Amino acid sequence: MSTSPSRVVALALLAVSCPLVTAPQSPTNTLSNQVLLLDVLGQTVKVPTNALPESLLPPGPDGLRRQLPDLLAGANPPVEVRARHAAAFADLREFEFFPAVAPLLMPYLAGVDESGNTALKPGPLLPSSALDQFAQQPKYWLSDHGLRYSLAQNLTFLTMSEVMQGDHSQGFYVLDWNARWNVFTARAAGTAGWVATQIEVKSGLGSNGASQEPKSSLGSITSPNYDWSSVNGIRVPELAWQQSLSDGRIVVVAGMVSQRNYIDGNAYAHSAHSQFLNSALVHSQVLPLAQYNFGVNLQWQPREEWYAMLGASAGNANAGELPWTDFSWNTWSLLGEFGYAPRDLLGLGPGVYRIQPFVAQAGGPTQGGLAVNVQQKLGEHSPLGWFGRFGFGGDAVAAGASTQMGTGLVAKGPLAHLGLFPDREFDYAGLGFIWSQPSATTKTVVHANEFAIEMSYVLQLTPTIKVQPDLQVVWNPAFNTVGDRSVVFQLQLDILW
Repeated sequence: MSTSPSRVVALALLAVSCPLVTAPQSPTNTLSNQVLLLDVLGQTVKVPTNALPESLLPPGPDGLRRQLPDLLAGANPPVEVRARHAAAFADLREFEFFPAVAPLLMPYLAGVDESGNTALKPGPLLPSSALDQFAQQPKYWLSDHGLRYSLAQNLTFLTMSEVMQGDHSQGFYVLDWNARWNVFTARAAGTAGWVATQIEVKSGLGSNGASQEPKSSLGSITSPNYDWSSVNGIRVPELAWQQSLSDGRIVVVAGMVSQRNYIDGNAYAHSAHSQFLNSALVHSQVLPLAQYNFGVNLQWQPREEWYAMLGASAGNANAGELPWTDFSWNTWSLLGEFGYAPRDLLGLGPGVYRIQPFVAQAGGPTQGGLAVNVQQKLGEHSPLGWFGRFGFGGDAVAAGASTQMGTGLVAKGPLAHLGLFPDREFDYAGLGFIWSQPSATTKTVVHANEFAIEMSYVLQLTPTIKVQPDLQVVWNPAFNTVGDRSVVFQLQLDILW
């Protein structure tokens, strides 16, 4: 069998390699000897242990019983993942410090508040390497001591046309560490407590990296890359205590709270680390989703398919500042999210439907607004999913856009389903559309209605690395005085541990 030159070169770069296979399983393979992973739509992928190198398997006799994939925020974990989690949780003592299993929460709250201990993703183009072992084994070891986390790193290069200011080409590196350290679990009392934190690092690349950003260069409401920040260096959006009550039906978060870690989740469009890159397709820019400031978040899921959240924040701190910096009660926000999350809606498959009212003040008048956030798989066996965010609010308190719509389609393995490359069945592709109107601003508004489309493809290169080419076109950038259409091309390397 011949091998293409490009594949030979790529394989040569991985000094220590062995295959990660996701072929159909035989009837003898059960959950007891399978590693559970998730695909890009949040569905379970069962990988037999004999298809993985030993260096990527959980250590110890009980390692596989406690193995859980990293969950998708904004979705119910699959039934198989819930079953394994429940069985492992039942093995804990009645009271335990730094337990090896995360608290068992109601399904939607689990996707928001928990993290698995497995960085691996199914369907890589290249075999696994020593780098994957380096990333994976610490996650297993630390999870046995109560610490679960996701660590995302991105290297991004972009080039733009019709820039209003600055350079046409820019680049940056970003790190995002989101962790949960379970301090204690008291199963008999139905409660558990843990520390939640998020640490971000951004460094511009090149002479313009520390002083320019694509949003300002384009003069647009939305940013072509949500992770691109004008603040270089380290910032801490969240450091809070979380407490679960009533056997995981209630979760309370208090401290320095990033509301965007809990409210406005969406499994199909929520992370610029490996999904859509445009800021309006990651979070609504109508909702005042505070971070870096004092806050609380109350979560309640009384039934499997229904949940509610209430988030409150106050303060004026910006990225990289302490929450008491220039603190004032004149800047605050109160948000609600009421969700319906059926596992199967009319035979289409899982979906989530959210209503998000809010009221806020930002040093001026008190104003409110309303947003809607939905996601729906388009058929039980379909590779497609649809999502949408729609919102409007007072222009003095909205987070950049007084009115905005962001919607689109995502596809799992489109090249495989088209018959072009049958082995690319776990890649991610997305097509998104955005319409925005600006909130109150001191800038001169050139275009009252800004439009954009985004086309993105995410190739699973290795079990922990993705490559993402991305194309966006922005029409009528709100503040751009030199052009009415900008084309943005990005190439991003996603390293997800």
